[in-house]
Amino acid sequence: MTYTLNELIKHQPPMKLIDELISVDDTKGRCRLTVTEDNLFYNDVLKGLPAHVGIELMAQSIAAVAGNRHKSQGDDIKLGFLLGTRKYTCDIECFDVGQSYDVDVEEIHAEESGLSVFECSISQQEAVVAKARLNVYQPPDEKAFIEENYGD
Repeated sequence: MTYTLNELIKHQPPMKLIDELISVDDTKGRCRLTVTEDNLFYNDVLKGLPAHVGIELMAQSIAAVAGNRHKSQGDDIKLGFLLGTRKYTCDIECFDVGQSYDVDVEEIHAEESGLSVFECSISQQEAVVAKARLNVYQPPDEKAFIEENYGD
């Protein structure tokens, strides 16, 4: 079954930064965004999104892969947490307004505990402009995790 992006991620506007799900399976996916001035992170001086926002674009694309995995197994989508980024490089100062970018993510390591590592890239017209490895965590019991770590 094919799901829409809105069915796979919990992000809602204005925090939802990716626009479209291009492809997805259990371990990899491609999402697309077109930068607009109404984006939460739009910077008037740069006329686009600052380069560091690429990390969040990657994280939201990872959420789509995780959401697809859960939905395919008949489960609800779950919260995930970005733990860290390794070797983030971006060859551009910003993601320019009016331009479209593809965000590719692929899980390269997964543990039973819910820890995963994803290889990620952002491309513009097939030219890679940003790369990173993201470490993410999806707790087996998100409600218990939130209560334990963020409760009173």
